[in-house]
Amino acid sequence: MSIKRSLARLARTTPRTLDVASVRGALPGKVHDTEHGELHLIDEYLEPHHHHGKAPISKALQVSTERLAQLALDPSLEGVDIRRALFLDTETTGLAGGAGTVPFLIGIGWFEDESMRIQQLFLPELGREAPMLHWLRERLTESSCIVSFNGKTFDWPLLRNRFVLNRVRAPVLPPHLDLLHCARRILRPRLRSVRLVELERKVLGMYREDDISGALIPQLYFDYLDGGDVSPIAKVIEHNANDLIALAALVAELVGHFDELHGSDDPRDHLAYARVAERTGDQGRARSFASAAALGGGDSACTVGACMLNARMARRVGDIDEEEGALLQALAAADNEILRGAVELELAKLYEHRRKDLQRALAHAARTAPAEGAEASERRVARLTRRLGRAAEVFARPAGGFGTG
Repeated sequence: MSIKRSLARLARTTPRTLDVASVRGALPGKVHDTEHGELHLIDEYLEPHHHHGKAPISKALQVSTERLAQLALDPSLEGVDIRRALFLDTETTGLAGGAGTVPFLIGIGWFEDESMRIQQLFLPELGREAPMLHWLRERLTESSCIVSFNGKTFDWPLLRNRFVLNRVRAPVLPPHLDLLHCARRILRPRLRSVRLVELERKVLGMYREDDISGALIPQLYFDYLDGGDVSPIAKVIEHNANDLIALAALVAELVGHFDELHGSDDPRDHLAYARVAERTGDQGRARSFASAAALGGGDSACTVGACMLNARMARRVGDIDEEEGALLQALAAADNEILRGAVELELAKLYEHRRKDLQRALAHAARTAPAEGAEASERRVARLTRRLGRAAEVFARPAGGFGTG
């Protein structure tokens, strides 16, 4: 939707400044008299050059939707119009969900031209959710997809429940990109936490000042309902807006670094991207990222994992030489018996089944116990020993066979 269209839509409502006495202080936004009742709306634009930390949020408009779909492991996201994506985040009266949990602040954002527009729907008192839900329903209907952080598990199930309880027809949900799942796939190998605020710091270089902890937000809203100070609610609104902006910045960062390999990235990120590409059948991308991880100077586990992935890719296309080279590289990088055992097992299989070199297979099979257990390793050794014995017997037979003629 263009800026002009959006402003025209707002003009169809009747805005009025909040009654300061009724809300016990100056609260951001205005009240609009809509056909479904009064709606308290905070509405703002971010300029095209706006950065969230080091990340320019407008770069989200340039991401490849093919990479986006791969990263999310969701083919329905391929080809979506990013300009019509709806960024969604809620602040609620509880963190556990359930019928008694109410979203008192619904934050939505989308791009208009190169600017990001943020609207926040605030609930000044319980029991007046219908205008918020109708407004949200219209935006969802116009959107190509939803972008959230843990929205598949928390935000959307909660909102869907509120639609039902308030007898407002819920919209058909477009494809849903939950960035929490993407962050777990790519960033968890090197980050202890993938909470949004941690991703802002470690990935986006964004440090919020005087931010409110999410755990405190429900009580701040109840204090507000009981006649408390409004200023903490203004901070909650700012917190929610930052969450929405962070979603756009993370889309740009995560998808952008999957679309184009950055040599300076952490090798653990390269390996994580390689694994996603492997899962989606993009073998060329998987091998490129795995090779970068293998040569990136990471720890032993990362290097071994990357080499093993390259070996799998080579095996799928029948390139035995490359598979062998990748496994030997992995063995040289392994610095503990668990890692070595896993590589020895793959080498034993390679030499037995593809190289047909039983002697070398037996040498590696003798060291596979850390990976497959002592009993399985002993069975493998015994089988290879028997096969070598039979082969030796055949080799020792005279050229004329068993008969004397």
